[in-house]
Amino acid sequence: MNNTPNFSSEFLENYLKFGLGSMPKSDIDALVMALIERYGFGDNAPLVRLSNQAVSELLRTPVSKVKKIRYDAALKFGGKVEDQAKDRLLAALVVATLEPEGEKVCLVIEDTLAKNWLQGRLKERQQIFDHSFNTEIIKVSAAGLFAVLEGLFGKKEIKVFQAGYEAAKKNIDAAQRVELFKKLAQKFVEGTAKAAGVGVYSVVKAHLGIL
Repeated sequence: MNNTPNFSSEFLENYLKFGLGSMPKSDIDALVMALIERYGFGDNAPLVRLSNQAVSELLRTPVSKVKKIRYDAALKFGGKVEDQAKDRLLAALVVATLEPEGEKVCLVIEDTLAKNWLQGRLKERQQIFDHSFNTEIIKVSAAGLFAVLEGLFGKKEIKVFQAGYEAAKKNIDAAQRVELFKKLAQKFVEGTAKAAGVGVYSVVKAHLGIL
């Protein structure tokens, strides 16, 4: 008998936990979303790698509803919030960019749970963030970002990343400064993802071909 978890076994385990018919429809929707993000469906790969817009088109569901259900799925069936947020933060760092003046980092985080978690961490450290132009883009000072990263990942790796950033910031050419930061961020993510294990690896590898 195969005891490896799969879509159907996890669905039934959660659906029948409190008795047949006891799970509200909203929770069923969240459970299905959590499972198709993990396992995919039909010929589709796991949806966790897709943007809200791509999932909206695939499932023929409004983007606003996709965001809501994804948030519920992560909160109720995604496991420990911090672990999820760490995975999504690493994935965001892969495509993060440095503003031309070199002081702020732009992160694109569609995942509501991870975004709220990161903003909470920044507030705890009295760090200012900005998403006034687009709620999925968070602009944070490099100092604030490193302060959050220090509490999550290996200090040795953070020091290397931060030292590289300080060196890159001294580059007079803004375009070169931005490009150097991108390479530093990707190198940091590559090392951290491999050290952290399968969970982080699976989220990040779709964005970083060298993993």
